[in-house]
Amino acid sequence: MPEAVAVRTLIKVFRVAFGFDVAEDRRVRVAIEVVHIFIGLVAAALIGWASAWSYPRATDDIWLVAFACMAAVVLMGIGPVRRAYCDDPADLTRKSKDVANG
Repeated sequence: MPEAVAVRTLIKVFRVAFGFDVAEDRRVRVAIEVVHIFIGLVAAALIGWASAWSYPRATDDIWLVAFACMAAVVLMGIGPVRRAYCDDPADLTRKSKDVANG
């Protein structure tokens, strides 16, 4: 148990040091989700570019599939961004001993 307390204390120190708390600040949660979408778009673009470079005869088809994958990344990212934006009614700071069977 002392290790768990030390880890919680270390996490709290990092939250204070960096000036944000993910559980408390909605803007940070939304920013994290938007960054995930951006990383997915960059990855899809890099894979599309490498594929088009390696097989130039199918460049148009490869980019069509890459753009479809980018659209899917954006569509799949809408739900997590909406959930991150909504206020979470659950108390994220409760301890495990506060809940039954958990």
